[in-house]
Amino acid sequence: MQALHDKDSIDFDWDKNVSSDPASPQFSMSIGGKAFYVVGLHPNSSRTARSFEKPVMIFNLHSQFELLRDEGSYRRIRQTILKRHEALDGEHNPMLAVHGESSEALQYSGRKLENDWKCPFHARKRGDDDK
Repeated sequence: MQALHDKDSIDFDWDKNVSSDPASPQFSMSIGGKAFYVVGLHPNSSRTARSFEKPVMIFNLHSQFELLRDEGSYRRIRQTILKRHEALDGEHNPMLAVHGESSEALQYSGRKLENDWKCPFHARKRGDDDK
């Protein structure tokens, strides 16, 4: 994601509706000036729902989560996701937080992180030369 952002920051500013600080509860990945919630999948995932034959990243528009919340659908959809995770793996995904209550960066990998984990991602401003 860092390499993708490094290329993206040449031409695009960070989405002004979200934070570029991965430690912030308002953080969301920004690509092309739009905020995204990113889901990582790979063959060795500890979560069945995050397992895929090859490494992939799925980009969901951040605004869709805001829309679901505004429509009153977010909580029901989240509960459905939690139930599916429990059916697949015997427990809820321990990293699946309520949208907006903690940094999305903690959730992107889908794996349980250590308490002292720090996101290695660093946002750059458009046109920064130190890439």
